[in-house]
Amino acid sequence: MLRADGVTPVEAAPADERDHDVRDRDVEEALAALGPSVTAPRRAIVEVMLASNRLRTPEDLLREARAIAPATSLATVYRTLERLHMAGRVKRATLSSGAVGYAYCGTGHHEHAICLRCGSVRPVSPCLISGSPAIEGFSATSHVLDFYGLCDRCAAEER
Repeated sequence: MLRADGVTPVEAAPADERDHDVRDRDVEEALAALGPSVTAPRRAIVEVMLASNRLRTPEDLLREARAIAPATSLATVYRTLERLHMAGRVKRATLSSGAVGYAYCGTGHHEHAICLRCGSVRPVSPCLISGSPAIEGFSATSHVLDFYGLCDRCAAEER
């Protein structure tokens, strides 16, 4: 709806307020994927994941989530990650250190570009394999395709 001055209410809102509204909506969507039991630790884990668009180890998530919700346990982190993964909301990938990292990815199926230095995760859309690949003697039901390299920032720092 336009105001009398021709500006929509969204345009009138400050950028940080719009970002906050989007983040709140993302948090609520992620929590909905976890089911009816929303606890402070689960909310803290989701908020930490959404605040960082990079792969995070469960231990990193635990440390940062405890700053928000001190009762957060490592078991809760793992259960939350597993539920989000089963709901298709988490990307699980190996970091350059060999540890497994997780990043929130609530936009449906797509491939990812993962920075080997900082762990940032960027979506590659649309899916590069539009259907099931033809593999002789095998019926594929899904696929995972990730691209590893350096993000622009890390590549510039290495020069």
